[in-house]
Amino acid sequence: MLMTIEETRTYTSLEDFLDSLADRNLTCYATDLLQQRGCASIEDLGRAVKRATEVCNSMHLPLRENFKVVYRSQNGEVVQDWRLSPMAYLLMVLNSDSQNDVVARMQVEMVKRVLQQ
Repeated sequence: MLMTIEETRTYTSLEDFLDSLADRNLTCYATDLLQQRGCASIEDLGRAVKRATEVCNSMHLPLRENFKVVYRSQNGEVVQDWRLSPMAYLLMVLNSDSQNDVVARMQVEMVKRVLQQ
């Protein structure tokens, strides 16, 4: 007899608390860049977010504290978005299409700020 046991995940109060703490820092939406015309499409935005998560993974930074998938209503339909920490938002900009004027200006501004420190 073959039996499959599925693990069910139960959330504890501690996990809820940690999620609440992480959510406090997620102050940006990925689609903000799309609205500023920094990305041509939601697909381009998704690729930029994916690259930003890869950066966090390679640096062992907790995704929970920097990215959260959310769903929002836009023009009468539900679309996927991401809530991001300020660091994750900047990583997304750095990983967006540098041929885009908005993105290129933001990248140059970030570099200038770092050099002035």
